[in-house]
Amino acid sequence: CMEDVYICSYTPTLSALIRSRLMMKTRGTPSFAAMGQSEPGAGQGEALLTIDSELELVCKLVRMTANTTTLSGDDATRAGALDALQRNSLAHLACHGNQDREQPYNSRFAMRDKPLTLLDIMEQDIPHAEFAFLSACHTAVGDKEKPDEVIHLAAGLQFSGFKSVIGTLWVVDDAVARHVVEAFYENLFKDG
Repeated sequence: CMEDVYICSYTPTLSALIRSRLMMKTRGTPSFAAMGQSEPGAGQGEALLTIDSELELVCKLVRMTANTTTLSGDDATRAGALDALQRNSLAHLACHGNQDREQPYNSRFAMRDKPLTLLDIMEQDIPHAEFAFLSACHTAVGDKEKPDEVIHLAAGLQFSGFKSVIGTLWVVDDAVARHVVEAFYENLFKDG
C-alpha cells in the first residue's frame, strides 16, 4: 500500500519548497505562539466557548519542547497575531476561519479588532516559520471548479514560508476541535 511507503505532502510553489529547505539549515530553539479569539470583533462570528481551554492545553503540551507565548482576548488582535507569526517558528491559531471564494486573499481569521486576512499574512516577512495548526473552520477549502489552483488560508501560510500546515476542509465544532488538538499535540510531543 502506498501509504505505508510514502508520506503525502503538498507544496503550493517550488519557491516555497526551496525557501523551507534553506531555512532548515538555520534552526534555533523553537518558539511557539498559541493564538486564539473566543470573542471576535463585531460581525466576525459567535463566541467560541472552548478556545481559552484549548490554548491552555496546547501550551501545557508544547511547553517542554518550545518557548511558548499565548495571545488571547484583547491581545488577540490583527497586529498582535501578525507580530506573533513573525517572531515564532510554531503557531497555533484557534478562532473563526472564513474562506472567501470570490476574493481568496480576503479569506480571514477572526480577531478581536478586525480580521487577519490571507493578504495580511502573505505580505509579511515570516523568517522563522516552521509549523502552523489552524484550529478554525474552512482553512484548507479550495475551489470546486479549479481544485489545482487553490488559494486558501493553509496554502497562504505555506506561501509565507511555513513548511507544515494543518487545516480543515469543513466546519469544525469548537469542543470537537479541542479533542483533535489534544490528540495531535500529545502524539507530536510524546517522546519529548
